[in-house]
Amino acid sequence: MSRKLGLAISYFVAIIYVFSILLPCLYCFQHGCRGPGELDAFMPAFALTPFGAIATAFALHNAVQHIRKGQSWSWAFWPLAIIFVIVLLGVIALIAIFIYYSAFHR
Repeated sequence: MSRKLGLAISYFVAIIYVFSILLPCLYCFQHGCRGPGELDAFMPAFALTPFGAIATAFALHNAVQHIRKGQSWSWAFWPLAIIFVIVLLGVIALIAIFIYYSAFHR
């Protein structure tokens, strides 16, 4: 029971994290972000990065486990796995950029 509750919380946090990235992106795509004031919409995503990345990794692991089982409804986990992989690659790129700028731009 606690494992299922943990996975449910992990999926919830991962989906909230994806939406905190996706919604400001859609706004900027539709209206165009012209300055730093409009980029403040991405601040919840930056604040949730540690928790969102960990929750996304757990959710991705669970989605891959469901895909490996090969059940008839495992196709439903493919879009989730693809979205979670893209988000985790973005988090890795964000961390790499942060390390690069903090180490080489003093």
